[in-house]
Amino acid sequence: MKKIFSVSFFVISCLLSFGQSAEVDHMLNEISGQWSLDDYGNVTYQRIVEIPEMGKDAIYDRVLNYFIYNYGSGKSVIQMQDKDKGQIIGKGLYDNVHIGISIITTYVDTWHILRVDVKDGKARILLTLTEYDKKVTGGSTPPTYSTMKVEQEYPINPKGYA
Repeated sequence: MKKIFSVSFFVISCLLSFGQSAEVDHMLNEISGQWSLDDYGNVTYQRIVEIPEMGKDAIYDRVLNYFIYNYGSGKSVIQMQDKDKGQIIGKGLYDNVHIGISIITTYVDTWHILRVDVKDGKARILLTLTEYDKKVTGGSTPPTYSTMKVEQEYPINPKGYA
């Protein structure tokens, strides 16, 4: 009886920790075809935002305010800003984009580069995901840390670790 309970518990915990929910499948279907891999294996998403009533300077100021508010830590910084070109580039870390909980717990953060180019009435937003930082904790061992390219992992690589 103990063996049956133990095996059942193990199978159920594996299914819960590695199975993808309907919500994740829905989110992946929504962005299907909207991203691409660049020459370095980074995932890039591009979006053009039309704002016909705003000029270049007003759009630039709003984008700069976003960067100042969201890129003020040591891990997320503005790397370049040029008002004449209408360009701002920031590098940052999205914390806890995935938390997998089972016998062990996996925390995943994602490094990204956010570039915004502005002109009168529009902005082009390029979001590039570069690497995952993983922290695995659980049991009586100390946490382990690893870094993986985004292209090697799920959902970009269906055979990658979820």
